[in-house]
Amino acid sequence: MAELIIEIQASPGVRMPPADRLQALLEFAAEQEGAGGEVSVWICRDGEIAELHERYQGIPGPTDVLSFPGEPPYLGDIAVSADTAAAQAAEVGHSPGREIAYLALHGLLHLLGYDDLDETSRARMLARQDELLEAFEREYLGEWDEPAGR
Repeated sequence: MAELIIEIQASPGVRMPPADRLQALLEFAAEQEGAGGEVSVWICRDGEIAELHERYQGIPGPTDVLSFPGEPPYLGDIAVSADTAAAQAAEVGHSPGREIAYLALHGLLHLLGYDDLDETSRARMLARQDELLEAFEREYLGEWDEPAGR
């Protein structure tokens, strides 16, 4: 079985899901996909991801998640905007921490070869993303958000 080595960082002041739970989700997903290697995850602010979005994709403004493929065994980098995740979480009715985890998983799937450039591939990718998150949550009970003040 291939191992996934994960480095998780957060910008100052960003509230993120428990790092051990986020790491466990990404390890679970990689195992289910038969993948291994190394990946870094950065939980950042809208302003930070907006800079990356414009620099690397030529699109101004923030986005929810970006992934940058690497050279094996380094799978690549994932950047998730905590600000955009919080707004999206409110729209769909779950916690900001769960949305950050969902977006990090989306980034990992991109690094593993999934894409969402057309409706068919997007539907396939999102279905797999939902399937993996739901399977993880059934197997690994716990919360995606730390209580305030921690």
